[in-house]
Amino acid sequence: MNCTFQILGKKDSGKTLVLEKVISALKERGLVVATVKHTHHIINPENKDTARYMSSGSDVTVLHSNDCALFWGCDDLSYVNYLPADVILIEGFEDINLGKRYLITNPSEAVKIANDIIKEASLCSNEPKLKTFPEHNNKIAKMLLYNLMKKWGLKEVRVIDD
Repeated sequence: MNCTFQILGKKDSGKTLVLEKVISALKERGLVVATVKHTHHIINPENKDTARYMSSGSDVTVLHSNDCALFWGCDDLSYVNYLPADVILIEGFEDINLGKRYLITNPSEAVKIANDIIKEASLCSNEPKLKTFPEHNNKIAKMLLYNLMKKWGLKEVRVIDD
């Protein structure tokens, strides 16, 4: 599994503030960051097409809008292991241990907790690094290649011109 940090706390305790600070700092360091947000809200009502596809047996259903793509069918959290990232930040899932856990009780703790996570995340460079040229910036291809590299234990791939 990648370096995974779980931020826990009640509503308005500062969880999102911690994640914003950590994400910005890790991106400045060149790390690839993925986030997972737990919600109790229903995002796929049973009367919508996507829910109907899933109830018909679709293994993966994607709703693609103009600004995002959402995946459903998350009966378990195994997908976390396949996120193409150096660091995974998870907000919520109090009942499940998904990584190093940080509990925030007050927004005044956000800077300290963020700094602790940033410090630990700087050690998360043992996962495969994937860099592609801008003209090959296809996110799905990157995700597939990253996961193949991870599965096969490859840390680096070099293309040599003939």
